[in-house]
Amino acid sequence: MNKQMNRNLSRIGGKQTGAALFVSLILLIALTIIGLSAANRSNLQERMASNMHIQNLAFNAAESAVGGFVVDSYTGNKLDPGHVLYDLRINETLSNVCYDATGTRQPCGGVYLDGDKQGAIEASLEVTVLQSCNPRACGGFSLGNSSSGSIGCRVYRIDGTGKVGNKVESSSLWAYEVTTCQ
Repeated sequence: MNKQMNRNLSRIGGKQTGAALFVSLILLIALTIIGLSAANRSNLQERMASNMHIQNLAFNAAESAVGGFVVDSYTGNKLDPGHVLYDLRINETLSNVCYDATGTRQPCGGVYLDGDKQGAIEASLEVTVLQSCNPRACGGFSLGNSSSGSIGCRVYRIDGTGKVGNKVESSSLWAYEVTTCQ
C-alpha cells in the first residue's frame, strides 16, 4: 500500500516548476524596495525637521537681540554714559553688540546665548539713528515748540541677527524716542 501511495504522490508533485519560489522572491524584492523607500523618506523628513529647528533657533536669537535692546533702552538712567541710548545719541550708531544668556549687552566675540561659550547660538545687534530729530515722526504725541527748543522724535532702526552654526536669520524693528531738537 505504501508503494501505491508513493506513486500517486510522485505523480501529483512530480511536475513542479518552482513557481512558488519565484513568486516569493518577487514579493521579497518588492517588500525590500518599499522598506528602503520608507527609510529614505524618514531620513529626509528628519533632516528637514532639523533644519527647520535650527532656522527657528536662529530667528529666535535675532528676536532676542532686538528684545534685549528694547529692555536695555527702558532700564537705567538714560543720561548715564553707559546707557545704550546715550551711546546712540553720541555716536548715532551702535554695532558689534551681542547679548549673552542673561540678557547683558557686551561687545561681540565670545558672547553666546547658550552660555557655554561654544558659539552655538549668537545674538548680535546693530542700531542706526535714521533721523535725529523729526517733529512729525512721533505719532500720538503732542509735539510743539517749548522754551527749551523744539521737540521731535529720534528714529532708530534696530537690526538683530541670530546665528546658529552656519544658519543666519535676522529681525528688524523701528523705534522712536521723543527728544528735544538742538
